[in-house]
This record gives sequence, C-alpha cells and structure tokens, in this order.
Amino acid sequence: MKRNEFLVIAAGLFVGAGLALFIYYVLGLRDANPEEIEEIPGVNLPESASIGSRAPEFELVDLDGQTMKLSEMRGKIVVINFWATWCEPCKVEMPFFEKLHQKELENLEILGINFDEPSLQVEQFVEDYDLHFTILLDPGGKVQQVYRVRGYPTTLIVDGDGIIRYHHIGLITEDQLEHYLSDLGEFE
Repeated sequence: MKRNEFLVIAAGLFVGAGLALFIYYVLGLRDANPEEIEEIPGVNLPESASIGSRAPEFELVDLDGQTMKLSEMRGKIVVINFWATWCEPCKVEMPFFEKLHQKELENLEILGINFDEPSLQVEQFVEDYDLHFTILLDPGGKVQQVYRVRGYPTTLIVDGDGIIRYHHIGLITEDQLEHYLSDLGEFE
C-alpha cells in the first residue's frame, strides 16, 4: 500500500470516528442516564419506553400554553409523533395526521411533540401546514430522551391502557398508520 493511500484511509477513519463521537455525545444521542431522567420536571420514567411497556408519563405545554399530561388521555388510543420543522419526512406525513384528526374519532388523540425548537418557528410551521391536532413543545428535548427518539420522525401508538403497541421510526404512510390503528380496533 502506498503511503498516500494509507494517509487517505487513516484520515477518513479519523474523521469518521470524530463525527460519530460528535453525534453520540454533543447531539445527545447516547442513552440518557436514568438518574437524570428521574429529575426531569414533568417526566416520570419508572417504566421502559419499549413496545409492550407502559408509556412513560409526561407533561408538556401546547402552543396555546395549556399543559397536557399523557395520563389524562387514558382510555383513548394516543398517536405520539416526534417531529421537527427541518425534517423533510415529517413534512410529508403531517397531512396524514391532520386527515386523521379531521375524522374526529372519539377514542383517538394525536400529539405532535416538536424537537426543541422556538415556539414561533413551530407556530409558523403549524400555520403553513394548516394543522389542528395538538402540537406540544418539548424544551430541551427531555421527553424525547425519555422515549429514546433516535431519528425524525418517530411515531408511537399507545393503547387505551397506556401501553405502547407500535413504535415506527421514519416516515409513516397513511396506510401504515391506518393499519396500526385498525389492529387496535379504531377502524373496525
């Protein structure tokens, strides 16, 4: 192997490792420390955020300043979508959530939890996309840490007993969303 080829490969490995460490530590993509999670105001994590477990409780504020708690929606199916204004797949799926919201199903709540962005930016996005379902702000992304969100969008579907039944990472199609809800009896 020539010296120049070796230097190029070594430089690539060095840059790749540095980028991986940056993403892991600086952007907070490592698992949150359980001791830290318990001290997050408005969040309780005695359970895991995995399929088949109880959805961790959270309390967030919507764009109108109203506080909402997940536990207040017990008895309903809750679609929780973690999203960001800069996320292109999020922009694609927002109309699916709005269409579902417009059906006004009694046993269904849709919550869009924004990725730690300024409220004015989120409000502009909501206006641009003509969204009417509940949009919640997650300052510092604490709830997203609890739910271990690793990519945007991420959608979880919680049943009426508060159990996580589906965890979908990436763009969710309208058909997929309706399939998940049909499995839970929402479209029977």
